[in-house]
Amino acid sequence: MNNLKTKLFAILSLLLLSLSISSVVAQSQYDGAVTTNVAVSSDGTCTVVDGFGITFNIIGAPGSSGTVTSEIRSANPQPNATPEGITLTHFVVVTFNMNAADFRQAQIVIPYTDSDVQGIQQPYTIYKYVPATDSYTALDSVVDTTAKTFIVTVNSIDDPLFAIGGATVLSETGGFSTTTWAVLAASIVIIVMLVVVGVWYFKKSPA
Repeated sequence: MNNLKTKLFAILSLLLLSLSISSVVAQSQYDGAVTTNVAVSSDGTCTVVDGFGITFNIIGAPGSSGTVTSEIRSANPQPNATPEGITLTHFVVVTFNMNAADFRQAQIVIPYTDSDVQGIQQPYTIYKYVPATDSYTALDSVVDTTAKTFIVTVNSIDDPLFAIGGATVLSETGGFSTTTWAVLAASIVIIVMLVVVGVWYFKKSPA
């Protein structure tokens, strides 16, 4: 009877470990989305900063309004389109929910962190995904490695997908970031402790 209890406890622990790994991987691939209101002033400009710290300097028809949605992804939404010899990271999808006729231009200032560019080396290049050719194309942009921002300008509301690209740096921890590995390690430690305590408890329990 004790052996059966031990086996059941071990199976449950393995299931919990699998769920923890799946949760970590899912989080590493998709970090979320935020939507920000846009209201173009009488001088035809509007500046907003969203929840990710992305700044949008928009030029449009005076009095027009709408929203802008930003999505941050750690995994490439278009994995088959990666440029040869380049590793892409920190993917940002921007959607302008405005009347196309009211939109003129937008300068987008996107911050990044050291962990966002982990695995690639400078100089960084900004790429934009082009659906028509299913490829990423290098953009004329400004990358400030001191302020840790990159600046791009768009002239249409075509839901652009941007990414930071650079030559690959071999990682000692594989494809996961340091934070991901830390969470995964903590999950494994917790599961192992549960197994040890469970085995000890069931061995002490009467049949």
